[in-house]
Amino acid sequence: MSQTILITRPEGQGADMMAQLEAAGWQCVHKPLLRIAPFTEEHGAPFYSMKQHIMDLDHYDVVISVSGNASSLAVDMIDQYWPQMPVGIDWYAVGPSSAKAFQPLGIDMQVPTHNHSEGLLELQGLQNLQDKKVLILRGVGGREHLAQSLTARGAHVAYCELYQRQAVRFAQGELSALLTQQQIHYALLTSGEMLQQLANELDDAIKQDLHVIVPSQRIANMAPELNITHIHVCEQINGQELLDCLNKINNHLV
Repeated sequence: MSQTILITRPEGQGADMMAQLEAAGWQCVHKPLLRIAPFTEEHGAPFYSMKQHIMDLDHYDVVISVSGNASSLAVDMIDQYWPQMPVGIDWYAVGPSSAKAFQPLGIDMQVPTHNHSEGLLELQGLQNLQDKKVLILRGVGGREHLAQSLTARGAHVAYCELYQRQAVRFAQGELSALLTQQQIHYALLTSGEMLQQLANELDDAIKQDLHVIVPSQRIANMAPELNITHIHVCEQINGQELLDCLNKINNHLV
């Protein structure tokens, strides 16, 4: 099969990963399924709520970023309102890309081995949170599992929502035609929302030939009802782990 993979992350994400894949002989076709729309003053209440959470950062014992977009936007706000970083906060990120944005601030974020909410919940520092104040940096919507689990462990959890996700609209049959024309048999999807969107856009025949890579078994479990036949879990979404996953798939197909 052609060594071409569809990368569906939003614009501006995954450049290092794609460069690593291409250096290893893969062709990456970047077709974002979601658009990231940051909150601005024109949005009114959502912007001022976000701003207040950032200004109150020193009220929290734990701050957790669950996306790279949330990290980048939060860092811009923190840089604006905190000339000196508040102390005494334990910082966590769901994955390396979410942690990277905080490096210029001198923050060493703790990252789980498995880059999803379940991985975060395995970390030792997030076990006993009785009466701890936790701030989760994220976009609007998404799973409640992390917040619910931390609350069950005694934490007082708040959300700082920094952006909205907007589905990219395609002409009917556009994505199916792209996969056929470029002989794409692999796709990387990093959320259940994106998996659902891709499945809705593709013809059944295309879906049954496509090897879809996702970061968790939870997302993989959605595949049967979406008529996706080949689903693979890669719990760390970075260049090397993705290459290893692709090689395993290829070895199985040979």
